[in-house]
Amino acid sequence: MRRFAALLPILVPCAAMAQSGEEPRPRIVVTSAATIPSPPDRAVVSFSVHGEGTTSDEAVRDMVAKREAIEKGLEGIAARPDIRAAQVGIAEVRGRDCNRNGYGNPRLSTGECAIIGYTADLQVEVRTAAADEAGTMVSLAGRLGATNPRVDRFFLAEDTEVRRRGIAQALAEAKAQAEAIAKASGVRLGSVLSVSNLSFNGPGPYDEIVTTAQRVSAPPPPPPPPPPVAIGLKPRAIETQVRVQVVYAIQP
Repeated sequence: MRRFAALLPILVPCAAMAQSGEEPRPRIVVTSAATIPSPPDRAVVSFSVHGEGTTSDEAVRDMVAKREAIEKGLEGIAARPDIRAAQVGIAEVRGRDCNRNGYGNPRLSTGECAIIGYTADLQVEVRTAAADEAGTMVSLAGRLGATNPRVDRFFLAEDTEVRRRGIAQALAEAKAQAEAIAKASGVRLGSVLSVSNLSFNGPGPYDEIVTTAQRVSAPPPPPPPPPPVAIGLKPRAIETQVRVQVVYAIQP
């Protein structure tokens, strides 16, 4: 699928030539854009891991145990996923009657404001080449205790060849349109004077999947878990846009 922008014929000399004293040369300026759709080959899945405990160490151990279980499960779907931690934090938990805020006077951790426990939270980002399995990874992460698992985005690991194809198509379309403009204007198309690459490819489209977090208690060793619920996600194509401007001379 290709999409092309509107074409602008210009049959006037440029101001720079007029100021430099050179002989004005009529020209045709054409702007053309080609869009090349490609199936994504990378996906980014993110989620949080939450741990709780009466001490800071207990909260961290709870969080780490969940994280390890999630990572092990994801490795069964996508070989060697690139798992990275984004943020980690530990928070004190006080009773609901403790009125603490950032704008009031500080309070001691006694009485109603005594610390009754801790929470530990870790934000994780997973990059995988199994783009078609990203939805199933979200499903499994939710089952294993992840909080707010989701597909953040799909993308291409390398788009150099796609852009080259787009440039070739955009230039071919620019030439065809310039020839049509010259013919309709009663002039002869000359050589190319300049070519400019005006491309800017913003963030590609992406699909989002949000799964409600599930909390996993510590029951006796269960039987082997069933396979993860397959979502069967087929990501939308990444549209790489290439836009060029070509200046043609007009033969006398």
